[in-house]
Amino acid sequence: MEKTFSEFKKRRLNKIDLSKKGNVDEDIVHLVDLLNTCEQYFTTSSCSGRITVIDGAPESCVVQKRNLVLLFVSHKECKFDDVMSALVSSCGNAVLKFEPFILHLQCRTLGDAQLMLSAAVQSGFRNSGLILSKAGKIIVVYWESI
Repeated sequence: MEKTFSEFKKRRLNKIDLSKKGNVDEDIVHLVDLLNTCEQYFTTSSCSGRITVIDGAPESCVVQKRNLVLLFVSHKECKFDDVMSALVSSCGNAVLKFEPFILHLQCRTLGDAQLMLSAAVQSGFRNSGLILSKAGKIIVVYWESI
């Protein structure tokens, strides 16, 4: 497992960021960089939190990831006028969505994961948890619902 973790980490950290934004959010780049320098951890996904206005289909309340049109995205505090300006571009129903901070952290061992999960919960991220994959990956998810 030791060699596998090191290989996963090396591959992940050398990989191009495939997110729509294309880089780590400015507000958490220091945290992501710090975690990635630790021998026993690396981040696989993160978002500092965001507000989006999505153009929805006129006949449906369901927003699907495929083919969605983002009218507005902000990872910072935004103003009422910013959201209202985005709504002008909508072709039908629009969805205002707030997504809180989330971080996926792959851990070398279960003990490393338990330590980080404990820190997450004690820091107020009550809905955090562990993912144990069949392939042996151990992921801590830092997340707090609104």
